[in-house]
Parts: sequence; C-alpha cells; structure tokens
Amino acid sequence: MKRTIGALALLSLTWAMPALAQQVCDQATPFNHQLPTGPVEIVPAQPNKRIYFCGFFVSARGPTLDMTVMLGQGTNCGTNTRQILFDNFPSDVAVSNRVERVGPAGDPGYALCIQSSGTGSLTGLIYWAQF
Repeated sequence: MKRTIGALALLSLTWAMPALAQQVCDQATPFNHQLPTGPVEIVPAQPNKRIYFCGFFVSARGPTLDMTVMLGQGTNCGTNTRQILFDNFPSDVAVSNRVERVGPAGDPGYALCIQSSGTGSLTGLIYWAQF
C-alpha cells in the first residue's frame, strides 16, 4: 500500500512539473542615462512572447535619482503601462537585485521600459528573459 501511495504521489508531481517549471534569466541590457529620462524602451515587445523582469544592477546614480521599471505597450511603454518596480537609491552606492529563474509574469506583447526622475545620471543593467 505504501508503494502505491508513493507511486501516486510521484506521478502527481510529474504532472505538475510543467506548471512549476521556471525559465532561466539569460538576458541583460545596459543603460547609461546622463540626465533623467524616460520612459525608455529597454526590451521591445514581441506579439507572442512575455517579458520577465529578473532584476537590475545600478553601478552609478545621481544625487537624487529614482528609477521606475515598467511594462507597457506602444512607443516607450506609452499605453497600458504597469509599474513593476520603483526605487529610490542612496547616493554613491552600487545596488544589485537579480534572480536566476523566473516564473510567469506580464502579458504577451508588452515591452520593458525604465524611467528615471530627479537629478543626475543613471548607469547599470536590467536583467530579463523573453519567451
């Protein structure tokens, strides 16, 4: 009886694996903005693919600069915009936030954009995947 229950449990996990599967975050796009700007498209939309935000690395930022990461449609995420990150960083520090694998996020046909506000420059990377 224990073997039958064990086999059924293993079989149910096998059926659930595709739903639990995660994709590797394998892309990075650098940005270097000397002035506050945006929204600026970092990853173009593809009609049948989703963009997965995997994190960021900020290597330099101005004294009072904030960064927003968003998904949206149209030119530079101009329509149907959804904010996925807003962060105000301390001055003169490097900040990193990255995951290796992601599950489902966003809708197909959306682009990934960043926007900066405040004063100063912003330099770093956006990590992402698209499938």
